Parts: sequence; structure tokens; C-alpha cells
Amino acid sequence: MLVTVEIIHDGAIDLLSDMERLELIKVNIPNKTNEIRNNELSKQFAGALHLSDAAYEKYQNDLREGRNEWRKGIY
Repeated sequence: MLVTVEIIHDGAIDLLSDMERLELIKVNIPNKTNEIRNNELSKQFAGALHLSDAAYEKYQNDLREGRNEWRKGIY
């Protein structure tokens, strides 16, 4: 079972360390890499292309056409 705990007092870290030593829990300290992975990609890359409105519309149409090609059977 995974539970997220917010530490509000530094003394709690010592308690968690003792519990980990007793093999009651496992402490995973998150780093920035994990936080970035957990963000939604749409938020992470929104606006990254810096396209004009016309170029963006063409890009969207090309994506739609490509997706439609996937739906066609290959015979």
C-alpha cells in the first residue's frame, strides 16, 4: 500500500527512520525527476511549439490525417 505523508515537524523523520530500520515501512524521498514525470504531459509541453495560428491549424490537420491513416486496414 502506498501512502503519501507530509512532514510538518523534523522530528518525524527520526521516527520514520526508526520504523524503516524495524522493516515496518520503506521511505522513498522524492526528487525533482519524479515530480516532473508525475506532471501531466499536456501541462509540461503546452505551448512548446510556438506556432502561429495558421501553422498550428495545419499541424492539427496533419495529426488528424495521420490518425485516420492508422484506422485504415492494411491489406
